[in-house]
Amino acid sequence: MWAYFRRTNVILFITLQGCFLVILTIIAYGYSYNWQDVFERYQEDQVKVNAFKMIDDIRNEELLTGPFTDEQKAWLNRRATLYGVLIRYGSDRQTIWFDMFSRIENPKVAAIQEYPVVAKGTNRGLLQVAYFKQMDKLDPSFLAYQSMMDRRSALLFGIAALLSIAVSYFISRQLSENWNRLKETAGQIRAGDRDVRVPIRGPEEVRQLAVTLNDLSAELKKQEDWRHHLMEDLTHELRTPMTSMLSQLEAMIDGIYEVDIQWLQQIYDELIRLSRLMTDMEKLSEAEAARFTVHIKRVNMINLAEQVYRNFLPMAKSKDIKLRFMNPNVPCYAEVDRDKMVQVVSNIVSNAVKYTNPGGMITLGVDWRPETTIIYCHDTGIGIGPQDLPYVFNRLYRADKSRSRFSGGVGLGLSIAKALAEAHDGTIELESEVGIGSHFRITVPNVYKS
Repeated sequence: MWAYFRRTNVILFITLQGCFLVILTIIAYGYSYNWQDVFERYQEDQVKVNAFKMIDDIRNEELLTGPFTDEQKAWLNRRATLYGVLIRYGSDRQTIWFDMFSRIENPKVAAIQEYPVVAKGTNRGLLQVAYFKQMDKLDPSFLAYQSMMDRRSALLFGIAALLSIAVSYFISRQLSENWNRLKETAGQIRAGDRDVRVPIRGPEEVRQLAVTLNDLSAELKKQEDWRHHLMEDLTHELRTPMTSMLSQLEAMIDGIYEVDIQWLQQIYDELIRLSRLMTDMEKLSEAEAARFTVHIKRVNMINLAEQVYRNFLPMAKSKDIKLRFMNPNVPCYAEVDRDKMVQVVSNIVSNAVKYTNPGGMITLGVDWRPETTIIYCHDTGIGIGPQDLPYVFNRLYRADKSRSRFSGGVGLGLSIAKALAEAHDGTIELESEVGIGSHFRITVPNVYKS
C-alpha cells in the first residue's frame, strides 16, 4: 500500500490537488468576503438615500420641531419602518424628540449617520439614521440574496474543484509517463539491450536525462564491443605463439624437423613474445597500484626528459625519423618517482616512434608552470580518429590493429603511462588528427600531495 503512495504520479496528484484546494479555499473566502463588503456598502448607500427621504417627509409634514404628539411619533415610526431604518431626531445630540434606538437592547447597527434638517435656511434639528443589522435575519430579500450567493459560491467552488482534479490528474499522468518511459528504457539497458533509445520529449529535465541515458546506452555498447575485441585480441596474442611452438615441437618429436638451433631459436622467440606480453600485463597491474609504491624525490625534469630523448635516438634514426628535444632553458623541478616517470615518457615516445612513418618528426619538450611541469611529445604520425580518441588509454585498445601486432605492441603502453601519471596526481591529455599527427601532454604537480 505504501509503495502505491510513493509512486510519482500519486505524489504529483496529491501535491497538485492540495495546492489547488488551498488556492480555491482562499479564493472562495475572498469571494464571499468581497460580496459581503459590497452588500454592506450598498446598505450604507441605501441608508443615506432613505435619510434624505425622511428629511423630505419631515419637511412636508412640518414636523421640524418637537416635542411630538403620539400621533406624530406613530407617523415617524411608520415612515422609518417603511424605509427600513432606525432614526433618532432632536434639536441636537442631547435634546431628543423621537428615538427608536432606545427600544432595542444591545442593537447591532451600522455606523450612525447624522444629517441636519434645514428649512428656509434655518437649522431646525439633527436626524440620526442607522441600519439595524439584525433585520437581515428577518428580511426575505436579504435571506434570498444570501441563499443565492451561497448556492453560486458552492457551485463555482465545486466546478473549480472538479477542474482542479482533472488538471492534477492530467499533469501528474503526463509527467509520470515521462519517468515511466525512462524507467522502462533503463530496465531494457540493464537487461542487456544496448540499441534501445529514449524519445527526447517532455520537460527540459526529462529531456536532459533522456539524452544522458541514450549516451550511456551508446557508451555501454562501445565498451561491450571493446571488451569483445579485447578478448579476441588477447586470445589471438596468446594463441599465435603457442600454436606456432606446439606445431614446431610436434614436428620435431615426430621426426619431421631435426632438432637444431634454427627451430629452437624460433621457439625461443615465441616464448620471448609471450614473456613480453605477460610482462606488460604485470606492469599495468603494478602501474594501477603505483600510488602505494611511488618513491618521491625532487627531480630535474629536463634531465629526465633528455635521458628518454637520448635513449630513443637510435630507434628513431633506424626508422629515418627526426627526433628533437626542446629545452626550455629554465630550471624545472618536480617531486616524482624518477623511474616511473621515465617509464611514462618512454611509453609515450615509443608510441610516437611506432606510429610515425619514415621521414617524419617527433618533438619532445618540457614546459614549466608555477604549480605544474608539463612534458609534451608531438609527432607527425598517422594520427588517431575521433572515434578512437576516448579509448586509446584503455587496456589492450589499439586504434590501428593491423600495425600494432606487427610492431610488437598489444595496446598496454598508454594504459601503463596513464596509470603511472595518475599515481603522481598528474594527467595525460591527447590531441590528434588522422594524417596530421598526435600531441601528448603529461602534466604533473611540482609538489606531490598524495
